[in-house]
Amino acid sequence: MKHTAFALLALMIALSTLAQPPAASAATPSAIPGELIVRLRPGVWPALRGGALQIAGAPADALASLNRQLSALGAAAAAPIGAGSDTYKLTIRADVSPTAAATALARFGAVAYAEPNHRRVAQRTPNDSVVDQQWGLRNVQAFEAWDITTGGEIVIAVVDTGVDAGHPDLRGKVLPGYNAFSGGSDSGDDNGHGTAVSGLIAADTDNGKGVAGLCWGCKILPVKALNSRGGGDDASVSAGIRWAADSGARIINMSLGGSDESQALRDAVDYAASKGALLIAASGNERQDGNAVSYPAAYDNVVAVGATGNTDVITGFSNTGPYVDLAAPGVGLWTTLPGGIYGPPNGTSFSSPYVAGVAGLVFTLRPDLPAQDIACILEAGADDKGAPGRDDEYGWGRLNALRSLQLAQAYTGCPLYAPTPAPTPAPSPTPAPAPSPAHGDGSAPPALTPVPAGSVGADRAYFPETGHSLGGEFRRYWERHGGLPIFGFPTSEELREVGADGKAYTVQYFERHRFELHPENAAPYNVLLSRIGDDILKAQGRDWFALPKTGPQPGCLFFEQTSQSICEPFLSYWRSNGLEFDGRAGKSYAESMALFGQPISPPQTEEVEPGVFVTVQWFERARFEDHGAGRVLLGLLGNELLRARGWR
Repeated sequence: MKHTAFALLALMIALSTLAQPPAASAATPSAIPGELIVRLRPGVWPALRGGALQIAGAPADALASLNRQLSALGAAAAAPIGAGSDTYKLTIRADVSPTAAATALARFGAVAYAEPNHRRVAQRTPNDSVVDQQWGLRNVQAFEAWDITTGGEIVIAVVDTGVDAGHPDLRGKVLPGYNAFSGGSDSGDDNGHGTAVSGLIAADTDNGKGVAGLCWGCKILPVKALNSRGGGDDASVSAGIRWAADSGARIINMSLGGSDESQALRDAVDYAASKGALLIAASGNERQDGNAVSYPAAYDNVVAVGATGNTDVITGFSNTGPYVDLAAPGVGLWTTLPGGIYGPPNGTSFSSPYVAGVAGLVFTLRPDLPAQDIACILEAGADDKGAPGRDDEYGWGRLNALRSLQLAQAYTGCPLYAPTPAPTPAPSPTPAPAPSPAHGDGSAPPALTPVPAGSVGADRAYFPETGHSLGGEFRRYWERHGGLPIFGFPTSEELREVGADGKAYTVQYFERHRFELHPENAAPYNVLLSRIGDDILKAQGRDWFALPKTGPQPGCLFFEQTSQSICEPFLSYWRSNGLEFDGRAGKSYAESMALFGQPISPPQTEEVEPGVFVTVQWFERARFEDHGAGRVLLGLLGNELLRARGWR
């Protein structure tokens, strides 16, 4: 996806310093609760005294502080790792963060090092018969990525020659499609190209035969916009793109192109993007024939993909230029072909579906994110193989599925854009709220001061309960997506504040949340919700990775990415509320996920206000509270965030 401003530094190098996620699942913490690995220096050893673990040796007085720390951690046992070893597995209290405990112990001179005891698992390797020949999967670290997620039922449209839905490795993976020539539903493949593209994206995997697809759970939405000779036109391709967007495709793959600009094609691309779809296209195979710009790849709302060989070098046929965003394997990629057979085609046509498949994995992990953020994750997570930073051959680099998923787990804003100054508002009788001074001297912004009812315009709602008003996009969002029970009263006027990506945004605080305005996004993504649950835990010095895990529970909804389950009464509340996307009665999984996010704690008893102890469960964007008799309330996290900043 094209960007008008690029970071000045090679930020992809810095991304390698991100904490590695667990190997077993998307956010199952790799640090085992209640366990540490500790190596002691010569002359000291562990000993049990009165049922508590202590460190003995000389000088004894120098060990007193260390033993007090062990007592505070609830250290109860130490097992040597190997006969005669000075390295031990320590058992501590399960509610203590292993990372924090290790840091505390490492400060003592008697401790050579201390670290969490991390889980290790076998790498997820499917048993498909041709998988050993799929070198591209190794290059993009797909096997390691599948330890995080193998993909959910994300709909990926393949605008191409159609798809052979009866292929043994695609059976059950292909949805009813569309024929852009006839306007009907006959989306069979009379060429083979679309079937090959589809197999790379979502071939049935770990089924003991054929090839492995990148996104095991993804569904293919076939759109026949090219004929039996692989040809189409602006009308057929544009119609196919629009149909795919209207049919709910989260991702649209376009392994096609041409050198002539087309307003109709551009309009179709922009239309699909406005519907929330991520569009991905091949950069073209004409490098040796003039290296012409290829459309739709070159359009701003499209991720353009070039091809690499098995040594990660850009191929001689792959088009290059300033419109290229990513590179991916594109030579000898074994995949599905019509008639139940397999073959290894070449071309950027087969690099593009690699990116589409990984995008499906990222969407599975972060269904709450809009398409432009998914594109950023793919680009920022790529391996920088050319000149440092973005270049015209690789774009941002060669696709890396593992790094993309790692980045998605901790994603709070795109690191690829250089911060831009906030626009200066035009003079008006009622000036816009000034940027908050809180970033400079720590004082509360003026926007948190209640305003008189008479100062509020007729286009804004006034809330005497808090002395604040609500208008514009924030009011529309508040009213459409839950209002008072979900967000609470506004507790500030609008103000300018620097977001997680370093840019200044218009924001507003509520009793239970914080809104951030993104006018560059189509609704409902023009207002984004903070990860306020995670923010509050961090402000309290609590690491949700280190909280105990519920694992799967009977009758509950399990989230593999966080290894937590939602059970009653919280489950009914989670399922009954959410953002409104589809205009249908009730709330879908995606709508609930977009409002609350995933659970990041087990149910646990906490004091939510002085003397009030209730069962709570933390989510990425909320805290559920069980107040008895089936009454579930949302925690006043907006208020708590303001208090944590010293503004209340």
